[in-house]
Amino acid sequence: MLPANAFLIIGAVLLVGAAALSFVSIHAILAGRRKQTIESTPPDSGSRIAIEDDLFKRFARFLTPAKEDELSEAKLRLAQAGFRKPAAVRVFHVARACSALGFTLLAAILEPLLFAAAPAPMLPLAIIGSFLIGFLAPSLVLDRLVARRKRTAEEGFPDTLDMLLVCIEAGQGFEQAARRIARELGPHNAVLAEELTILNEELWAGKDRATVFKDFALRLGVGDITAFVSVLRQADQFGVSIAEAIRVYAADMRFKRVMRAEETANKMPLKLALASMLFTVPPTMIIMIGPALLEIIRSFAQVHSGGA
Repeated sequence: MLPANAFLIIGAVLLVGAAALSFVSIHAILAGRRKQTIESTPPDSGSRIAIEDDLFKRFARFLTPAKEDELSEAKLRLAQAGFRKPAAVRVFHVARACSALGFTLLAAILEPLLFAAAPAPMLPLAIIGSFLIGFLAPSLVLDRLVARRKRTAEEGFPDTLDMLLVCIEAGQGFEQAARRIARELGPHNAVLAEELTILNEELWAGKDRATVFKDFALRLGVGDITAFVSVLRQADQFGVSIAEAIRVYAADMRFKRVMRAEETANKMPLKLALASMLFTVPPTMIIMIGPALLEIIRSFAQVHSGGA
């Protein structure tokens, strides 16, 4: 007969393995469908969640925030990470609950094995800490996804403006130019290509242009893109030439990109100096002072033993 701890360890290993397999399979499916999403898909199918909404709909009362403000904030946060399916909020809450439960179970299994000689209060503290880590881990991962998506959009936006200006000056309308740029950006910047595709679909469906531009800026959450959307809305409202507004803003974006590059370059000497001091000075001091300290310690030891 196997001991009870062996069954618990086997169960924990199977749980972690199943979670890892699900994670890998979902990302493989997303990678295979990314190109189709960019080219010609409706806005709702651009999400990166492949789980059907009916799976957790019956538990919607327990898996979604009760307040409308909290629900809207959660939807916006998930949309900024690229998750726009109706089930996104419910899947996120289920993932958070499963993560907290998994970390707690793993801590309960491993704590008696690793800290058998530890004081008795260590077990409850380890379980509570593991629960908090598991509960916060999905939010931290989501924040990383949002930050990476914003950085990708911000880095590719100046080139997108240049391409948009070229297309509009060639005689194309804004919708045609945005559709062409979405196709061209697909292999290079999937985030902007996906968002431009959604923008085109919403304009084609007859949605108000001001609302479409506002939603586009909210989904990306980048300050420069929000300012550009404000310029587009004002140009559309007052009848100003869009090409002229884009030309001025594109020049400003190129200047900002150069300034950011210079700022990063100016920070490098300070970072290198700190790294050099951290990894060079302490070892050098140890090498230079270490033998002298050993001799001093030995001398005091001999004096102490002679005096005794």
